[in-house]
Amino acid sequence: MESRTQYILDAFADLRERIAEHDPFNQQELAEEELDFLEKWDDLTKKIQENTHDYTFDAQEILSRFIRCYANLVPLIKRELLWFVGGECLHFLGDEEITLYQQLEDHLYELDSQNQDYDIAKEINTLRGISNQVH
Repeated sequence: MESRTQYILDAFADLRERIAEHDPFNQQELAEEELDFLEKWDDLTKKIQENTHDYTFDAQEILSRFIRCYANLVPLIKRELLWFVGGECLHFLGDEEITLYQQLEDHLYELDSQNQDYDIAKEINTLRGISNQVH
């Protein structure tokens, strides 16, 4: 699986685990809305694993719905997930974040063109460290 796709899959899996610790997802019996949401989430996970060509559209829909319906849980989302999924999710990023992720894209492109292996999470943390030192 391509590293970006793997990162997205891992970020969604991490977020799924984290929301299970919070209301309303930590309830013994979930309301129909939450059950439907989690069912769509599971479908998305399968699409990401299968690397279907349209999984990003479903990912945008899931994240946008999550942000609209569960605003109190938004801090649990890794911000770069919004970037990698793109589309409507980019509206939830600030200008500084967009600049940071554009720099990340340039850096990943360089690494790809040099056929270098990399860990996206490490590259993000390195870039964040550099960015924080500048400010």
